[in-house]
Amino acid sequence: MSELLWELDGRISKEVINLLKNCLNFVESICILKLVKRHIMAQQSREIKFQYDADKARQAVLWLLHRNGGSMDKLKLIKLIFFADREHVVRYGRPIVGGNYYAMNLGPVSSQLKDEVDSSSSGGEYPFEIQGSYNLVARKSADEDWLSESDLQILDEVYDKYRHIDSVKLGLLSHNFKAWGNNKPPEKGRKPIPYEDFFEDNEDKTMLEVIMDDQEARDC
Repeated sequence: MSELLWELDGRISKEVINLLKNCLNFVESICILKLVKRHIMAQQSREIKFQYDADKARQAVLWLLHRNGGSMDKLKLIKLIFFADREHVVRYGRPIVGGNYYAMNLGPVSSQLKDEVDSSSSGGEYPFEIQGSYNLVARKSADEDWLSESDLQILDEVYDKYRHIDSVKLGLLSHNFKAWGNNKPPEKGRKPIPYEDFFEDNEDKTMLEVIMDDQEARDC
C-alpha cells in the first residue's frame, strides 16, 4: 500500500495523498487492535477456572471443624481450606472447594467460601454458624460421602501440619506462597489470584499443563 501511495505521488493532490496515508494508519491501527484483542481472548481462554462447589465446601468445613473438636476460628478455617485447595490442585489437578481466590491482607481466601462463613452468623440453612465474633461451630456432622479419598487425605495432612498454629500466624505464613506474593493486595483491598500461581512454588509444572489442556478441550 505504501508503495502504491509513492507511485501516485505527483499524479494526485497532496491532500488526497495525506488522506490516504491517514486511512492507511487507521486500517493498520484497526488490524493491530484486532490482533491484540485476539491475543487477550486466547490468554483468557487459557486461564484456569474452577467452579465453587458449595456442597463439598460445606462438608470440608464440617470435616475440619469436627477434626478440631467441633469449632475453630473462622480465619484459621479459611486458611486451612486455601492450603488444602492449593495442595490438591498441584497434586491432583483440581481443588476441593474451588471458586474465585483473592489475596487479602491476611492471606488468600476463596471468595465464595468466605461469604458463606460470614453469612452463617445469621444461622439459616448453613450447617455451621459463627458464635461470638470469630468462632465457627459445626451444627451437623460431616457427610464424608461428598468428599473423595484424595480430598480427605489432603484435608487430614493440612490439618495435622497446621493445627497448632493460630489464625494470625497462619495468615502471615500464607504470605510465603507466591500465590499471595505475586498478587499482593492494596492495604484495604484484595486482588484476584489466578490458579496458575498455585504452581509457582513447585518446579514440576506437569499437572499445570494437564489442567490447561483439559480446560481448552472442554471449552472447544
